[in-house]
Amino acid sequence: MLEKIVEASIENRSYERASRELSKLAEVEIPAKQCERVTQRIGSERVAEQQEEVDRYSRLTLPEQMGGCPPGVPENFWESRAAVVELDGGRMQIRDERWGTPYQAGEARRHWWRETKAGCLMTFASRSQAEDPLPDLPASLRDPLFAVPRFAEMKRGRGQGAEASESDGAVKPTAPPRHVQSEDFPPWSPEPLVRSMVASCGSYEQLAERLRAAAWQRGFARAQRKAFLGDGLPVNWTIHQQYFSHYVPIVDLMHALSYVYIAAIAASRDFEEGWRRYEGWAEAVWQGRVDAVVEQLEQLQVSATEANAAELQRSLGYLKNNAARMRYHEYRQGGLPITTAHIESINKQLNRRVKGTERFWSRPGGEPVLQLCADAISETEPLDTFWKQRSARATGFRKYRAGT
Repeated sequence: MLEKIVEASIENRSYERASRELSKLAEVEIPAKQCERVTQRIGSERVAEQQEEVDRYSRLTLPEQMGGCPPGVPENFWESRAAVVELDGGRMQIRDERWGTPYQAGEARRHWWRETKAGCLMTFASRSQAEDPLPDLPASLRDPLFAVPRFAEMKRGRGQGAEASESDGAVKPTAPPRHVQSEDFPPWSPEPLVRSMVASCGSYEQLAERLRAAAWQRGFARAQRKAFLGDGLPVNWTIHQQYFSHYVPIVDLMHALSYVYIAAIAASRDFEEGWRRYEGWAEAVWQGRVDAVVEQLEQLQVSATEANAAELQRSLGYLKNNAARMRYHEYRQGGLPITTAHIESINKQLNRRVKGTERFWSRPGGEPVLQLCADAISETEPLDTFWKQRSARATGFRKYRAGT
C-alpha cells in the first residue's frame, strides 16, 4: 500500500488529488494528510540512501573512482555508447522563517521562488566518425517559425522580460509561413538509451556530489567517450571543473544560437536583414567557427547605438566565455550530443509536481518529493530497487506484514 500512496502522491499535482485517485481507482480511503506523511517519510529515506551512496563513493580510492564500478553493473559495450551528464535548474516556492510574519518597515516585497537543481545521467548509442556527419546547418534552424519561438522562450527564461518586443523580431517574423515536415529536421544528437535522474533543493555542490556518485553507480567511469552538458551558467562549469573534469564540456547549442540571434537582430535595421545575418553566424557556430562570429561582433560593437550596445555586449561576452565549449563539429564527429533538450524536458516533468503559483513547500519538505519525482522519471527504476531493499531490511512487525 505504501508504494501506491507514494506513486499517487508524486504522479498527481497535489496530495488532495492523490487521495481522490486512491479512493476512485483503488477504492481505498487515504486522507490527503496521510498521503503527505507517507510520501515525506519515504522521500526522506531515499534522500538518506543517496547520501549513503555519496559517502561510500568518497571512501573509494582514486583508482577505484576513476576506473571501477559497483559489482553487478551490466557491461555497457562502451565502444558503441557515450556517457553523458546534463545539468539544469528549475523553480519551486519554498517558505522560510519570514512566512506568516508581518512586514518590517522598509522591507521589500517577499519572493518565495527558489531554484531547484536537476541532473540527468544518460547513455547514447553512438560511435566516433572520421568526419562531421552533419556539416551543414539543419533546415529547422534556418526556419524562423521553428527557431524564433524557442529563442524567445530562452530569453524570457533569462529574465529579460515576460514578452519579447517587436524590435528584436521575436514576436513577428515576416518569413512566409509553411508547414514544416519532420524530414526537414535530421537528428542533431545520437540516439538516447537509458536515463537516470538526481534532483535537489540544496546547493549545487550537494547535487554535484550525488551526480558523481550516481555516475559511478552507472559505470560511467569505464566509458571512453564522456560529455558534460549545460547552459552558460558559470556554476555549471565550476561543477564540471571540480567534479567532472575528465568529461568533454559542451554548451547547449540552442542557448548559444539564442545569443547569436539576439545579436544579429540588434545589429540590423529590420528582421529580414537580421535573419540573414543570423543564418550566416549560426552556420559558423554550427561548424565550430565561433571566433569568426566574435570578430564580427567586435567590429559591430564599435558603431553600435546606445540602445543596441547592451545586447551586443551580452552576446559577445557569452560567446567569448564559452567558445572553448562550442566546438560542435568535433562533438558530432565524436558521437556526442550537443543540446540539453533531455534535461530541460525532464525539468518540465518535475515542475508539473513541484512548481505552481499556488504551491508552497517547506524547506525540508520539498527535497523528499523532488527526489521521488526524479526517481519516478528514471529509467533505471531506483524505486523498485528501494522497495525491495526496504522490505529486506524490515524487522519485527514490518517484516511480518511484508510477508503476509
